[in-house]
Amino acid sequence: MSEHSLRETIFQTVKEIFLNRASRGYHSSRGFNVQYAGAVYDSEEVNGMINAILDGWFGVGKCTCKFEADFAKFVDVKKAVMVNSGSSANLLSVSALMQHNPGNGALKRGDEVLTPALAFPTTINPLIQNSLVPVFLDSDLGTYNMSIDHLPEALSSKTKAIMLSHTLGNPNDMDIILEFAEDYDLFVIEDSCDALGSMYDGKYVGSFGDLATFSFYPAHHITTGEGGCVVTNNEDLSKVVRSLRDWGRACTMNVCYPLGCSDKSCPRSASYEKNYKQTELPDDYDLRYSYFNMGYNFEPTEIQAAMGLAQLRKLPKFITQRKKNFMWLYDEFKNYEDFFILPKWSKESEPCWFAFPLTVREEAPFRRKDIVKWLLRHRIESKLLFGGNITKHPAYTNAKFRVPQTLQNTDLVMHNSFFVGVYPGLTEHHITYMCKVFKEFFKSVAVQVPLTHSSLANNPPFFEAN
Repeated sequence: MSEHSLRETIFQTVKEIFLNRASRGYHSSRGFNVQYAGAVYDSEEVNGMINAILDGWFGVGKCTCKFEADFAKFVDVKKAVMVNSGSSANLLSVSALMQHNPGNGALKRGDEVLTPALAFPTTINPLIQNSLVPVFLDSDLGTYNMSIDHLPEALSSKTKAIMLSHTLGNPNDMDIILEFAEDYDLFVIEDSCDALGSMYDGKYVGSFGDLATFSFYPAHHITTGEGGCVVTNNEDLSKVVRSLRDWGRACTMNVCYPLGCSDKSCPRSASYEKNYKQTELPDDYDLRYSYFNMGYNFEPTEIQAAMGLAQLRKLPKFITQRKKNFMWLYDEFKNYEDFFILPKWSKESEPCWFAFPLTVREEAPFRRKDIVKWLLRHRIESKLLFGGNITKHPAYTNAKFRVPQTLQNTDLVMHNSFFVGVYPGLTEHHITYMCKVFKEFFKSVAVQVPLTHSSLANNPPFFEAN
């Protein structure tokens, strides 16, 4: 048999394995469990990865190049650079703005960056690791995004950038933030790791800032096992990001195996020629082994990219299912608004939610730990809202940062908030069961819950930005 025929036999076998799993309820052997998130994939992803393995090229190659092109097209940006994680994407974005390449030198040590205190650690860590000073702002309850009302009072002569997060997939008010950034000549980095597919004013998040980041960890909107991406409309910045990802080398060409890279296919630009004259490197030195930036190896593998290509094709379906699951839960939790602060989003936003957040009201007759424990007992996963107030964690005891106002809401989130899942792997059975378990909880604490609530049309969950 030819290799092509042998591969087709493997692919068909993998497909039959997944069909067999589906027919007998593959997950039933693990026991019923309502996960908050998880990878949703089938034989298409697995066969893509097998094909990449059999091709025998594991580093950045044709699958990575295609994924970058397709991902950039989806987000509607000029350039995408695939990396090994969303955390690496954040580090590369901040580090790129620290590099003093022609036209790109932006940030310097000691500069301040406005950012929310309600944060995941690897949104904050790149700032500190680059000797920048985070200036922590409070967040708004319900949206869980950085409070734009506090931007003016947080500003100082040292403020040079904003690093925001679209929390749980909920877009920030980008019009106001971009106007503020333009007024004060600030760079904007969008941490969109939880927000792939979310839109603001008809545009996907990640397409607004100078740089934006995404994560492809299994809990996120698509997965490559581990993986991430940096996107930008600035071609010069994309070259710096690619250089930093690839050990800091001068060669930033996106050359796809098996074309290879040679001196003939990798011409030097005028700026590189100028830089070479300022170094002690021989003028014929290979750009692939010439290092103009202090970089890393944050490259993805072809196996990850192959999985990502299949996931990207399914992304529109994933987005639809996340939105459907979220609104189902929102409609249910309108019954419990006396006890929970429900999620809010702006009229300009179309969130593709990572999860469904709830904040227990201070006057509620129960605490967060009571309901979280109840959910766990009934095999429903829930998680706290990331780091809560990141400044309270031991890792940042000796870190340099500034807090210009109280973090009242952030502290409330740290003590009272949690979230449950809406990811596409949740079926109608899972959602119905989740709603039933919440009803049983309120019965257990002897709380009377109204049987009906106002319709969404009469009581929309929008908030008005000031």
